[in-house]
Amino acid sequence: MFCSYSCEKLADHTYILRVQNNTKDTIQVYAGYNYPDTALNVEKPILKIGYPDYETRLESKTDWKDKLQGDTLSIFILSKDTVDTYSWEDIRSEYNILKRYDMSISDLESQNWTITYP
Repeated sequence: MFCSYSCEKLADHTYILRVQNNTKDTIQVYAGYNYPDTALNVEKPILKIGYPDYETRLESKTDWKDKLQGDTLSIFILSKDTVDTYSWEDIRSEYNILKRYDMSISDLESQNWTITYP
């Protein structure tokens, strides 16, 4: 006998933001949700590694729009060497980042949820 429905839980949807690293250096990436406050997190966030000439993915189980205080997501790019060498407190106090992208949801949608570094 066949059932007209499945007993399996529906698959969770994952929202993906891609960061294409077009350099020869390894980077680390994280998303900040507090724009216009662009300070680095007080606590060290989970950093995603971005290998040279490779795409890394930031994933969320929640729609990016629902995580933001406004309409803008900040993407922080850091050097892996810096993260390996210095404490998060030092990185944060010196704002030792390579690049920050402040992207509205409409900007991200128009770029197919992909940021290209540099």
